[in-house]
Amino acid sequence: MHIERLALAAAGLAVSIALLATTPAMADEVSTYGGRCRNNPGAGRAFTQDYYVYFDTNSSRIKPDGQERIEYVHGLATGKQAGQICLFGKSSKTGDEAANARLARKRAANVAHAFEALGWPRSKIVIVPEGEAWGWLNEALTSDSEDDRRVRMRLSF
Repeated sequence: MHIERLALAAAGLAVSIALLATTPAMADEVSTYGGRCRNNPGAGRAFTQDYYVYFDTNSSRIKPDGQERIEYVHGLATGKQAGQICLFGKSSKTGDEAANARLARKRAANVAHAFEALGWPRSKIVIVPEGEAWGWLNEALTSDSEDDRRVRMRLSF
């Protein structure tokens, strides 16, 4: 009985290690626009907060409150001399997966254009497509949550 428990514990540990080994590190986020997000919070961890722009269902149009948030983040990035603005586009779990991926990229691109219009250099903007966190549960969890219809903004040195 003791040996069986030990064998089960060892198997569980092996699975856990395998899962952790396949989980990408934050510093390895791949960009489709402008390079890689370095995810470097800077000296004294100056950039530890994420900021969000939310979108209506099936829309990539930036709403007035989203534009205000972009202007606020631009002010922070300029004032704190950020090296990058990383944008993580996302869409809801409803609908076609490929169409959702395009919509997420379009949302992030529109936010990038808004930063460029404020004078932030394109070379310092990184867009990272952010997939759904539910993995194989995607088919069962098809809610249309506002938290999924967003672009997450992160500053980096």
